[in-house]
Amino acid sequence: MILRTIWERYFFKELLKAFFLFLGCFFFMYALFDYSAHMQYFIVNKRVEPALLAIYYSNYFIKYSYLLIPLALMIATIKVLSTLNLRGELVALQASGLRLRLLLRPFFFLAALCTLFNYLSTELLFPNSLSYLEQFRKTHFHRKLDKKKKGVHVLYLKDQSKLVYQNFDSGKNAFFDVYWIRSLNDMWRIKHLSSDPKNPTGQFVDHLERNKEGGLEKTASYDSYRFDELKWNRSMTEKGLIPIENRKISELFKICFSKKTHSSYARSQALSNFLFKCAMPFIPFLVVIAAAPYCVRYSRNIRLFFTYAIALFGFVAIYALLDAAVILGENLVASPWIVVLGPLALCSLFFSWKFATVR
Repeated sequence: MILRTIWERYFFKELLKAFFLFLGCFFFMYALFDYSAHMQYFIVNKRVEPALLAIYYSNYFIKYSYLLIPLALMIATIKVLSTLNLRGELVALQASGLRLRLLLRPFFFLAALCTLFNYLSTELLFPNSLSYLEQFRKTHFHRKLDKKKKGVHVLYLKDQSKLVYQNFDSGKNAFFDVYWIRSLNDMWRIKHLSSDPKNPTGQFVDHLERNKEGGLEKTASYDSYRFDELKWNRSMTEKGLIPIENRKISELFKICFSKKTHSSYARSQALSNFLFKCAMPFIPFLVVIAAAPYCVRYSRNIRLFFTYAIALFGFVAIYALLDAAVILGENLVASPWIVVLGPLALCSLFFSWKFATVR
């Protein structure tokens, strides 16, 4: 049973104090930067009450928990293990017959709790949090900006295709300057499109298909064309479906392995994000395995500054590499199984080997 001995409870208590300290500091910095960027809206808009801000930043924490929790655990692990090493407590416990790997059991226990939280957050909380943040920002942040600048809008349709448009005219009930992206090889360019789902008729339509040389080529043009295969809901004129990267793990699994017909691009998107979200919650175990061998070395000159610096640089590099791998997998540059799981598997093998050599 875990935490049944005095030293385990002591280690776990010290680790929890450092973990929540660093987690609170990192999230406070994130929230401070966000509040500074939107301070004018909070001050001008009297309806943003403290309770509403608390809910907003709670969802903000859930959005970035996959990044903040492993980072806080890594710094806390380095801090606690280095302190125990410098005080000679690790040597004393090892002299009593306890192996070093056994002494790290409280650290792996906390890593397991972090992994469980990340999985539950990704499946149950993450999509709703992103929807709330998007709606909050549209209500309180974007009202004045929309009057000055018009951006590009995207609707995610039921068949995983995308409808990209410049603007929507509620008076004419139509989209203007529209691209219907069915796949990387099949696109439609439409000057304006009726937003009636029962009669999706476009005016001045071009059909674009990818040729053998890899470029997009116009294969047909129509003054008026009825899109019988274009399906969407009326509510989507104001809000699109949840993007692939914001879906639950269970929803991504259904898209990847269901028998329903999806384009190869949609499947690659779903598979890349599915593998990413399945692998990322295990990062807390990886940071403990990676940090432990460098914090328990017995030496008179332990360079903690370089340990923290290299750990932070490696942490940022791994996350940047994984984000790039997801983009490569989504665009079919290589198999998502290789580009998404490959870097994480190599890092895990290297640090596991280093950890296995520790005695």
